[in-house]
Amino acid sequence: MSMPNTKFKILLVEDEALSAKRIEQLVNNYGDEFEVVRVSDSIEDALQWLKTNEPDLGLFDIQIADGLSFEILRNISFHLPVIFITAYDEHALQALKLNAIDYLLKPIKEEELQAGLEKFKKQKQVFSESQLYNLMNAMNVNGPTKYVERLRVNLGQQIRVVQVEEIAYFYIWNKGVYLMTLVAEKFLLDMTLDEIEHMVNPSKFFRINRQIIISLTSINKMVNYSKSRVKITLKPEAPIETITSVERSGEFKKWLAGN
Repeated sequence: MSMPNTKFKILLVEDEALSAKRIEQLVNNYGDEFEVVRVSDSIEDALQWLKTNEPDLGLFDIQIADGLSFEILRNISFHLPVIFITAYDEHALQALKLNAIDYLLKPIKEEELQAGLEKFKKQKQVFSESQLYNLMNAMNVNGPTKYVERLRVNLGQQIRVVQVEEIAYFYIWNKGVYLMTLVAEKFLLDMTLDEIEHMVNPSKFFRINRQIIISLTSINKMVNYSKSRVKITLKPEAPIETITSVERSGEFKKWLAGN
């Protein structure tokens, strides 16, 4: 599937005028595929603009005058991919929990920003294709939705094919998205959890929180946790927290029951 011949609209959130001007110039240097359509110097201004606009991508400085720009994503109703920018590395984990496309440290290098824009384009195409599958299914075109049956992964210079039945879970760790097999093989992937969530069969996989999608076969033990959440022990054991979020706990229990 080819990418549409339209510009990707960018919301730039940056409260330093000189920095905003430089970032906009770096975007322009990339070519004519991207356009900064709005520069906001505060969370308040960005949220106000987002009430009536839906850009394709955000370039967010994390620390701005009225707080942390993470709050923007927590207060909008649609999915907005973001490349986060900061002079400090202390917010990297929080940015990754919000499924950042990339995380750039100031002063921004042109080649690093361009790599982030390339990564966005690649992920946008995968996400668009999964949306097309869902649309075809809703319209009953060409039969039911087709979910991936296997994934191609890289292991050094080697290429490996992993069958979906072999997968225990997908998770975010240390600025990357990984696949873990049932026999504890780990592979780095070049896609986001959002994309994976649309690609795998929802009867077999469930996203229990922002950081991990688990397979039914990977569940070893479950116990009730606070606020109706469920704490899950996986096999193999996961390197991150495996507790259902408050928002997902109810749906998770329905999923377990096959509803």
